[in-house]
Amino acid sequence: MVIGNTLDGMRPPAPAFPRVIDMPKSVTQANPEVRSGFFERRRLRRIRMIVELTHKLISSDMTVSHREAQCLVQCARKAILDLHPEFAERYERVIRPHFELVLAQRWPGAEPLDPGDCELIN
Repeated sequence: MVIGNTLDGMRPPAPAFPRVIDMPKSVTQANPEVRSGFFERRRLRRIRMIVELTHKLISSDMTVSHREAQCLVQCARKAILDLHPEFAERYERVIRPHFELVLAQRWPGAEPLDPGDCELIN
């Protein structure tokens, strides 16, 4: 007995994944990328990690010189602003004074370097 298109009356299995429509590379989707809270939290966690690592290095590593510490701070600033360009004002208001305080406590009376004196590695 034949029911439908199969011999046993059951439907043929559906594909496991829906059919993908191929779109040429030159065509872009009209949907703008939506930033979810997950990506924002991940960027903020990375910024926090950069700040904490830099703070730990310049405050507790006794092999770091004053010049190296200032270069680390400038590299941290560049990395933070690369991750989150809108973070510039908050960096200047919150993070920079914190780093300056740590540098002043560790090396009292030391002269700050000009931004061009350090080679940025990243």
